[in-house]
Amino acid sequence: MARITVKNQVLNILHKHKGTYYSGQELAEELDVSRTAVWKAINKLREEGYSIEGSTKLGYAMADDTDILNVDEIYDNLDKDAKTFYKIECKDVVDSTNNICRTLGDAGEVEGRCVVASKQTAGKGRRGRKFESPDTTGVYLSVLLRPDMPISDSVHITTAAAVAAAKACEMIDDNIKEKDVDIKWVNDLFIRGKKFAGILTEASVSMETGRLDYAVLGIGFNLAAPKDGWPEELKDIAGSLFEDEYPNGTRNRLVAAFLEEFYQVYKKLPDVTYLDEYRSRQMAIGKEIKVIEADGTFRKAKAIDVDDNCHLVVLFEGETETKAIDSGEISIRF
Repeated sequence: MARITVKNQVLNILHKHKGTYYSGQELAEELDVSRTAVWKAINKLREEGYSIEGSTKLGYAMADDTDILNVDEIYDNLDKDAKTFYKIECKDVVDSTNNICRTLGDAGEVEGRCVVASKQTAGKGRRGRKFESPDTTGVYLSVLLRPDMPISDSVHITTAAAVAAAKACEMIDDNIKEKDVDIKWVNDLFIRGKKFAGILTEASVSMETGRLDYAVLGIGFNLAAPKDGWPEELKDIAGSLFEDEYPNGTRNRLVAAFLEEFYQVYKKLPDVTYLDEYRSRQMAIGKEIKVIEADGTFRKAKAIDVDDNCHLVVLFEGETETKAIDSGEISIRF
Protein backbone atom coordinates (compact mmCIF):
# COMPACT_ATOMS: atom_id res chain seq x y z
CA MET A 1 0.00 0.00 0.00
CA ALA A 2 1.28 3.45 -0.88
CA ARG A 3 2.66 5.50 2.01
CA ILE A 4 0.38 8.32 3.11
CA THR A 5 2.26 11.61 2.92
CA VAL A 6 2.55 14.07 5.79
CA LYS A 7 0.59 16.53 3.67
CA ASN A 8 -2.29 14.12 3.31
CA GLN A 9 -2.23 13.14 6.98
CA VAL A 10 -2.48 16.81 7.92
CA LEU A 11 -5.26 17.20 5.35
CA ASN A 12 -7.18 14.26 6.79
CA ILE A 13 -7.06 15.69 10.31
CA LEU A 14 -8.04 19.23 9.35
CA HIS A 15 -10.66 18.07 6.86
CA LYS A 16 -12.30 15.72 9.35
CA HIS A 17 -12.43 18.45 12.00
CA LYS A 18 -13.18 21.57 9.98
CA GLY A 19 -13.23 24.70 12.08
CA THR A 20 -11.17 23.11 14.85
CA TYR A 21 -7.72 24.57 15.48
CA TYR A 22 -4.63 22.40 15.89
CA SER A 23 -1.27 23.82 16.84
CA GLY A 24 1.76 22.88 14.78
CA GLN A 25 3.12 21.07 17.81
CA GLU A 26 -0.09 19.02 18.25
CA LEU A 27 -0.03 17.96 14.61
CA ALA A 28 3.67 17.13 14.75
CA GLU A 29 3.24 14.97 17.86
CA GLU A 30 0.17 13.18 16.51
CA LEU A 31 1.90 12.36 13.23
CA ASP A 32 5.35 11.81 14.76
CA VAL A 33 7.01 14.31 12.43
CA SER A 34 8.77 17.63 12.85
CA ARG A 35 6.97 20.96 13.08
CA THR A 36 8.84 21.97 9.93
CA ALA A 37 7.25 19.03 8.08
CA VAL A 38 3.82 20.18 9.29
CA TRP A 39 4.53 23.76 8.19
CA LYS A 40 5.59 22.57 4.72
CA ALA A 41 2.45 20.42 4.46
CA ILE A 42 0.22 23.37 5.38
CA ASN A 43 1.88 25.58 2.76
CA LYS A 44 1.50 22.90 0.10
CA LEU A 45 -2.19 22.48 0.91
CA ARG A 46 -2.72 26.22 0.64
CA GLU A 47 -0.98 26.21 -2.76
CA GLU A 48 -3.44 23.52 -3.89
CA GLY A 49 -6.36 25.77 -2.98
CA TYR A 50 -7.33 24.60 0.49
CA SER A 51 -8.53 27.40 2.73
CA ILE A 52 -6.54 26.85 5.92
CA GLU A 53 -6.71 29.56 8.55
CA GLY A 54 -3.69 30.25 10.73
CA SER A 55 -3.36 31.85 14.16
CA THR A 56 -0.20 32.28 16.21
CA LYS A 57 -2.19 31.49 19.34
CA LEU A 58 -4.55 28.77 18.09
CA GLY A 59 -2.72 27.06 15.23
CA TYR A 60 -4.33 25.83 12.00
CA ALA A 61 -7.94 25.11 11.00
CA MET A 62 -9.60 24.29 7.71
CA ALA A 63 -12.40 26.64 6.67
CA ASP A 64 -15.85 25.08 6.57
CA ASP A 65 -16.38 25.96 2.90
CA THR A 66 -13.34 24.07 1.54
CA ASP A 67 -14.15 21.67 -1.30
CA ILE A 68 -11.19 21.07 -3.61
CA LEU A 69 -10.60 18.02 -5.79
CA ASN A 70 -7.58 16.25 -4.34
CA VAL A 71 -5.75 13.17 -5.60
CA ASP A 72 -4.66 12.03 -2.15
CA GLU A 73 -8.18 12.22 -0.75
CA ILE A 74 -9.45 10.12 -3.66
CA TYR A 75 -6.72 7.51 -3.26
CA ASP A 76 -7.36 7.27 0.48
CA ASN A 77 -10.90 6.07 -0.27
CA LEU A 78 -9.81 3.33 -2.69
CA ASP A 79 -9.01 -0.27 -1.81
CA LYS A 80 -5.51 -1.59 -2.42
CA ASP A 81 -6.16 -3.16 -5.85
CA ALA A 82 -7.96 -0.08 -7.16
CA LYS A 83 -5.13 2.14 -5.87
CA THR A 84 -2.74 0.07 -7.97
CA PHE A 85 -4.95 0.11 -11.07
CA TYR A 86 -5.68 3.83 -11.28
CA LYS A 87 -3.24 6.66 -11.92
CA ILE A 88 -5.29 9.76 -11.11
CA GLU A 89 -4.72 13.44 -11.80
CA CYS A 90 -7.02 16.29 -10.84
CA LYS A 91 -7.39 19.48 -12.87
CA ASP A 92 -9.37 22.66 -12.34
CA VAL A 93 -10.43 23.31 -15.96
CA VAL A 94 -10.06 21.20 -19.11
CA ASP A 95 -11.67 21.23 -22.52
CA SER A 96 -12.80 17.61 -22.11
CA THR A 97 -11.52 14.83 -19.87
CA ASN A 98 -12.35 12.39 -22.67
CA ASN A 99 -10.15 14.34 -25.08
CA ILE A 100 -7.20 14.14 -22.68
CA CYS A 101 -7.60 10.39 -22.19
CA ARG A 102 -7.97 9.79 -25.93
CA THR A 103 -4.68 11.58 -26.51
CA LEU A 104 -3.10 9.38 -23.84
CA GLY A 105 -4.60 6.29 -25.48
CA ASP A 106 -3.22 7.23 -28.89
CA ALA A 107 0.20 7.72 -27.28
CA GLY A 108 0.19 4.17 -25.91
CA GLU A 109 -0.49 4.98 -22.25
CA VAL A 110 -1.43 1.97 -20.11
CA GLU A 111 -4.97 1.57 -18.84
CA GLY A 112 -6.05 3.05 -15.57
CA ARG A 113 -5.11 6.67 -16.31
CA CYS A 114 -7.87 8.84 -14.88
CA VAL A 115 -8.42 12.56 -15.35
CA VAL A 116 -10.78 14.36 -12.96
CA ALA A 117 -11.88 17.97 -13.48
CA SER A 118 -13.96 20.63 -11.76
CA LYS A 119 -15.02 22.17 -15.06
CA GLN A 120 -15.06 21.35 -18.77
CA THR A 121 -15.23 23.99 -21.47
CA ALA A 122 -16.09 21.50 -24.23
CA GLY A 123 -17.79 18.60 -22.44
CA LYS A 124 -19.23 16.04 -24.83
CA GLY A 125 -22.44 14.04 -24.83
CA ARG A 126 -23.68 11.43 -27.26
CA ARG A 127 -23.81 12.25 -30.98
CA GLY A 128 -21.57 15.28 -30.58
CA ARG A 129 -23.90 17.13 -28.25
CA LYS A 130 -22.49 19.54 -25.70
CA PHE A 131 -22.50 18.31 -22.11
CA GLU A 132 -22.97 21.21 -19.69
CA SER A 133 -20.05 21.11 -17.24
CA PRO A 134 -20.28 24.11 -14.89
CA ASP A 135 -17.63 24.87 -12.29
CA THR A 136 -18.01 24.01 -8.55
CA THR A 137 -21.40 22.29 -8.90
CA GLY A 138 -20.26 19.14 -10.70
CA VAL A 139 -17.40 16.75 -11.22
CA TYR A 140 -16.23 15.22 -14.50
CA LEU A 141 -13.86 12.34 -15.09
CA SER A 142 -12.57 9.94 -17.72
CA VAL A 143 -10.69 6.65 -17.47
CA LEU A 144 -8.47 5.08 -20.13
CA LEU A 145 -9.17 1.35 -20.50
CA ARG A 146 -7.63 -1.40 -22.59
CA PRO A 147 -10.01 -4.37 -22.28
CA ASP A 148 -9.49 -7.46 -24.43
CA MET A 149 -12.90 -7.47 -26.09
CA PRO A 150 -14.56 -7.05 -29.47
CA ILE A 151 -16.20 -3.75 -30.26
CA SER A 152 -19.60 -5.45 -30.01
CA ASP A 153 -19.04 -6.00 -26.28
CA SER A 154 -17.95 -2.44 -25.52
CA VAL A 155 -21.48 -1.47 -24.47
CA HIS A 156 -20.80 -3.42 -21.29
CA ILE A 157 -18.30 -0.74 -20.27
CA THR A 158 -21.03 1.89 -20.40
CA THR A 159 -23.68 -0.19 -18.67
CA ALA A 160 -21.28 -1.41 -15.98
CA ALA A 161 -20.30 2.21 -15.36
CA ALA A 162 -23.95 3.19 -15.02
CA VAL A 163 -24.46 0.60 -12.28
CA ALA A 164 -21.23 1.64 -10.55
CA ALA A 165 -22.25 5.30 -10.67
CA ALA A 166 -25.72 4.63 -9.29
CA LYS A 167 -24.34 2.62 -6.38
CA ALA A 168 -21.61 5.17 -5.69
CA CYS A 169 -24.11 8.03 -5.49
CA GLU A 170 -26.17 6.13 -2.95
CA MET A 171 -23.10 5.43 -0.81
CA ILE A 172 -21.88 8.97 -0.23
CA ASP A 173 -24.80 10.53 1.63
CA ASP A 174 -27.31 9.10 4.09
CA ASN A 175 -30.12 11.14 2.51
CA ILE A 176 -29.73 9.27 -0.79
CA LYS A 177 -31.37 5.90 -0.31
CA GLU A 178 -30.77 2.57 -2.04
CA LYS A 179 -32.44 2.48 -5.45
CA ASP A 180 -33.05 6.26 -5.46
CA VAL A 181 -30.93 6.49 -8.62
CA ASP A 182 -32.53 5.27 -11.84
CA ILE A 183 -30.88 4.47 -15.16
CA LYS A 184 -32.38 5.38 -18.50
CA TRP A 185 -31.13 3.09 -21.25
CA VAL A 186 -28.41 3.26 -22.15
CA ASN A 187 -26.24 5.82 -20.39
CA ASP A 188 -28.16 8.41 -18.35
CA LEU A 189 -28.67 8.57 -14.59
CA PHE A 190 -31.77 10.12 -13.05
CA ILE A 191 -32.90 11.11 -9.58
CA ARG A 192 -36.28 12.60 -8.68
CA GLY A 193 -37.24 12.27 -12.35
CA LYS A 194 -34.41 14.42 -13.74
CA LYS A 195 -31.08 13.62 -15.36
CA PHE A 196 -28.06 14.41 -13.19
CA ALA A 197 -25.32 12.34 -14.83
CA GLY A 198 -24.36 11.10 -18.26
CA ILE A 199 -21.84 8.60 -19.58
CA LEU A 200 -19.95 8.72 -22.86
CA THR A 201 -17.71 5.84 -23.92
CA GLU A 202 -15.44 6.40 -26.91
CA ALA A 203 -13.21 3.76 -28.45
CA SER A 204 -10.36 3.08 -30.83
CA VAL A 205 -10.65 -0.21 -32.71
CA SER A 206 -7.98 -2.34 -34.37
CA MET A 207 -9.00 -2.71 -38.02
CA GLU A 208 -7.11 -6.01 -38.23
CA THR A 209 -8.81 -7.76 -35.33
CA GLY A 210 -12.04 -5.86 -34.81
CA ARG A 211 -11.18 -5.67 -31.12
CA LEU A 212 -10.73 -2.63 -28.94
CA ASP A 213 -7.35 -0.96 -28.95
CA TYR A 214 -8.56 1.21 -26.09
CA ALA A 215 -11.73 2.71 -24.68
CA VAL A 216 -12.25 5.97 -22.85
CA LEU A 217 -15.01 5.96 -20.26
CA GLY A 218 -16.26 9.44 -19.44
CA ILE A 219 -18.86 10.44 -16.86
CA GLY A 220 -20.11 13.76 -15.58
CA PHE A 221 -22.13 14.33 -12.41
CA ASN A 222 -24.24 17.36 -11.52
CA LEU A 223 -24.06 17.58 -7.73
CA ALA A 224 -26.01 20.82 -7.43
CA ALA A 225 -27.77 23.19 -9.80
CA PRO A 226 -25.58 25.95 -11.30
CA LYS A 227 -25.70 29.20 -9.33
CA ASP A 228 -27.24 30.98 -12.33
CA GLY A 229 -29.62 28.13 -13.11
CA TRP A 230 -29.72 25.73 -16.02
CA PRO A 231 -29.71 26.95 -19.64
CA GLU A 232 -33.21 27.46 -21.00
CA GLU A 233 -33.08 24.30 -23.14
CA LEU A 234 -32.16 22.15 -20.14
CA LYS A 235 -34.15 23.57 -17.24
CA ASP A 236 -37.03 21.09 -17.63
CA ILE A 237 -34.87 17.97 -17.86
CA ALA A 238 -31.61 18.64 -16.00
CA GLY A 239 -31.30 17.89 -12.32
CA SER A 240 -28.71 17.40 -9.61
CA LEU A 241 -27.82 14.69 -7.16
CA PHE A 242 -28.45 17.01 -4.21
CA GLU A 243 -31.49 19.24 -3.99
CA ASP A 244 -29.59 21.92 -2.08
CA GLU A 245 -25.89 22.45 -1.40
CA TYR A 246 -23.84 19.29 -1.15
CA PRO A 247 -21.59 18.51 1.83
CA ASN A 248 -17.95 19.56 1.62
CA GLY A 249 -15.67 16.80 0.38
CA THR A 250 -18.48 15.15 -1.58
CA ARG A 251 -16.73 15.36 -4.92
CA ASN A 252 -13.66 13.47 -3.75
CA ARG A 253 -15.80 10.83 -2.04
CA LEU A 254 -18.00 10.42 -5.11
CA VAL A 255 -15.05 10.06 -7.49
CA ALA A 256 -13.47 7.44 -5.23
CA ALA A 257 -16.73 5.56 -4.72
CA PHE A 258 -17.38 5.45 -8.47
CA LEU A 259 -13.85 4.36 -9.35
CA GLU A 260 -13.95 1.63 -6.71
CA GLU A 261 -17.37 0.32 -7.77
CA PHE A 262 -16.45 0.42 -11.46
CA TYR A 263 -13.15 -1.39 -10.89
CA GLN A 264 -14.92 -4.22 -9.08
CA VAL A 265 -17.20 -4.78 -12.10
CA TYR A 266 -14.62 -4.06 -14.81
CA LYS A 267 -12.10 -6.61 -13.57
CA LYS A 268 -14.75 -9.35 -13.92
CA LEU A 269 -15.83 -8.56 -17.50
CA PRO A 270 -16.96 -10.37 -19.65
CA ASP A 271 -18.91 -11.68 -16.63
CA VAL A 272 -22.16 -9.72 -16.88
CA THR A 273 -23.87 -10.64 -13.63
CA TYR A 274 -24.06 -6.89 -12.93
CA LEU A 275 -26.84 -6.75 -15.55
CA ASP A 276 -29.43 -7.83 -12.98
CA GLU A 277 -28.74 -4.59 -11.13
CA TYR A 278 -28.80 -2.65 -14.39
CA ARG A 279 -32.22 -4.08 -15.24
CA SER A 280 -33.62 -3.44 -11.78
CA ARG A 281 -32.83 0.27 -12.09
CA GLN A 282 -34.28 0.75 -15.57
CA MET A 283 -36.84 3.54 -15.49
CA ALA A 284 -38.26 2.74 -18.94
CA ILE A 285 -39.23 -0.90 -18.46
CA GLY A 286 -42.99 -1.34 -18.70
CA LYS A 287 -43.52 2.22 -19.94
CA GLU A 288 -44.55 3.80 -23.21
CA ILE A 289 -41.53 5.38 -24.89
CA LYS A 290 -40.31 7.02 -28.06
CA VAL A 291 -37.40 5.39 -29.88
CA ILE A 292 -35.54 8.29 -31.49
CA GLU A 293 -33.41 7.70 -34.57
CA ALA A 294 -30.28 9.62 -35.58
CA ASP A 295 -32.26 11.78 -38.03
CA GLY A 296 -34.67 12.87 -35.30
CA THR A 297 -37.59 10.71 -36.38
CA PHE A 298 -39.17 8.47 -33.78
CA ARG A 299 -41.47 5.49 -33.30
CA LYS A 300 -43.71 4.83 -30.33
CA ALA A 301 -43.10 1.62 -28.44
CA LYS A 302 -43.34 -0.08 -25.08
CA ALA A 303 -40.11 -0.97 -23.28
CA ILE A 304 -40.16 -4.64 -22.28
CA ASP A 305 -36.70 -5.63 -21.03
CA VAL A 306 -32.92 -5.35 -21.45
CA ASP A 307 -31.31 -8.49 -22.89
CA ASP A 308 -27.89 -9.94 -22.07
CA ASN A 309 -26.31 -7.93 -24.88
CA CYS A 310 -27.59 -4.71 -23.29
CA HIS A 311 -30.08 -4.22 -26.12
CA LEU A 312 -33.42 -2.69 -25.21
CA VAL A 313 -36.28 -5.07 -25.99
CA VAL A 314 -39.30 -3.12 -27.20
CA LEU A 315 -42.69 -3.71 -28.74
CA PHE A 316 -43.29 -1.11 -31.41
CA GLU A 317 -46.75 0.35 -31.74
CA GLY A 318 -48.83 -1.63 -34.24
CA GLU A 319 -46.54 -4.69 -34.17
CA THR A 320 -46.98 -8.06 -32.46
CA GLU A 321 -43.39 -9.22 -32.02
CA THR A 322 -40.73 -7.62 -29.84
CA LYS A 323 -37.44 -6.32 -31.21
CA ALA A 324 -34.10 -5.69 -29.56
CA ILE A 325 -32.60 -2.29 -30.41
CA ASP A 326 -28.89 -1.65 -30.00
CA SER A 327 -28.68 2.03 -30.96
CA GLY A 328 -30.66 5.23 -30.92
CA GLU A 329 -32.13 7.01 -27.93
CA ILE A 330 -35.35 6.80 -26.02
CA SER A 331 -37.66 9.33 -24.45
CA ILE A 332 -40.14 8.43 -21.74
CA ARG A 333 -41.91 11.79 -21.88
CA PHE A 334 -44.59 12.47 -24.48
